[in-house]
Amino acid sequence: MADAPVKVENKFVAPVNIFKKLLKVRKAVPYLQKENRADAKYAYVSSGAVLSSVRDMMDDEGLLLAVEVLRHKTEVRDKAYFTELDLRYTWYAPEYPDESFSIRWYAQGVDYGGEKGVGKALTYAEKYFLLKQFNIATDTDDPDAVHERKKQNKRDRDNKENYEIIQEHVKKLAELTGSEEEKVLVATMKQLGLTNSSQFTSDYYQKAIGVLRTQLLKADSDNQDQTKVAKEQIKEPEQKNNDDVEWGA
Repeated sequence: MADAPVKVENKFVAPVNIFKKLLKVRKAVPYLQKENRADAKYAYVSSGAVLSSVRDMMDDEGLLLAVEVLRHKTEVRDKAYFTELDLRYTWYAPEYPDESFSIRWYAQGVDYGGEKGVGKALTYAEKYFLLKQFNIATDTDDPDAVHERKKQNKRDRDNKENYEIIQEHVKKLAELTGSEEEKVLVATMKQLGLTNSSQFTSDYYQKAIGVLRTQLLKADSDNQDQTKVAKEQIKEPEQKNNDDVEWGA
């Protein structure tokens, strides 16, 4: 939240000139292309790229950005030093000494050595402060995009685990029924209205597991009944033979 307007000659005035300068910088940097790659998994915009994208315009407009550390906290978590900073960024324009514009900001930094936590937090804070101050578009930094990517990763893990369960159920059902695994899988998909396994979604995975479990219970029950009948059939001749022996005696 911005601080209250500065007081000049018993009158409160908004930092109009600084706002105009900030707006010019904002118009000059609408988007930053992602270039760097972390572990070859995703692209991102580096702190240096963000700073260099706005610094020339800040110089042209005569803008200075000062940072104050209002609160500093460091604690050890899982053998790592977790640093938290409460900061205040303030915009100044030397040609308008009676104007300033301040914003509170929060930052984090994680370091395993212990000596770089504050520096990492400040670098992180500066990057995201400038991105958000000037509304610079990068989909990697969009919280919704990050959240959606995490949800998709979880869906992928769940789907993989569910498909492994389906494969186990198909194998067991094929053994119980004396059928081929491919035929069991095709029959299961047919019950779900699917033609191939690539059509599986999260909902279909759960439905397929339910269908297979029902079939497994039925197949297991049928096998138990058949085993019971077979045992009874074996006992009858044995009993008959025993009766014959006793009768002959």
